[in-house]
Amino acid sequence: MTGIDPVRTARAIAATWPPEAVRDVGSFRVALGGGGGNRVTAAQLIDTGGDGIGVTAAEVAAVAKAQRAAGQAALFMVFGWQEPLATLLADAGYAPRDATLILAAGVAAVAEAPPPVSCFDIWPPLAVQEEIWAEGGIGPARLAVMARAEGPRTSIFGRIGDRPAGTAFVALDGGVAMLHALEVTPRARRQGLARTMVRAAAHWAAGQGATTFSALVTRNNAPALGLYASLGMEAVGQYHYRAQ
Repeated sequence: MTGIDPVRTARAIAATWPPEAVRDVGSFRVALGGGGGNRVTAAQLIDTGGDGIGVTAAEVAAVAKAQRAAGQAALFMVFGWQEPLATLLADAGYAPRDATLILAAGVAAVAEAPPPVSCFDIWPPLAVQEEIWAEGGIGPARLAVMARAEGPRTSIFGRIGDRPAGTAFVALDGGVAMLHALEVTPRARRQGLARTMVRAAAHWAAGQGATTFSALVTRNNAPALGLYASLGMEAVGQYHYRAQ
């Protein structure tokens, strides 16, 4: 996709969904996530744009030792341009999982003001939004991740028929806006709310000065991939995890 830098977009992941703390071990940044899921517990190369050539098995072992000492599993995030790192981890017995696409588009192509009373940008999120997230498996640890984001951020609160029906989180890292934790209640699905919420999130991001709008979707999530494709968002990169 012309004009969108995949490495710059990838760097926005940690900024908009930050771990509790980080520790550098050799060539890696070790994320200490406080229980907030893979994205905030996986180690990754400090040089996001690097391919991993020159990384040693000893560095990998040191990272794993640090992760286990912190009560976390040995886990690495590997971007699509880091094939040498993926090979090194495979040779060390790390298996791939959760292949994920980084989707993006120019923010103006996605942004659209929501219809009246359908979506609102609210920070901090309302209790009813937290309940919707909880129903979708997004609990206090991930809410704490949202609270840690340091750049502009907000939640998107969606409604259908004057009833709470969806929630999402969007945050900026420079000119890159990234959407996380989009959740629509089962009763409200297939009624266009997710599409309206994504457009509303991009509309808010445009107002904050974003130029790129992005989201992360696992390769096996066909409904989400279809939604974002219909909004003109394309894969600009990918990553997967390696776990032992």
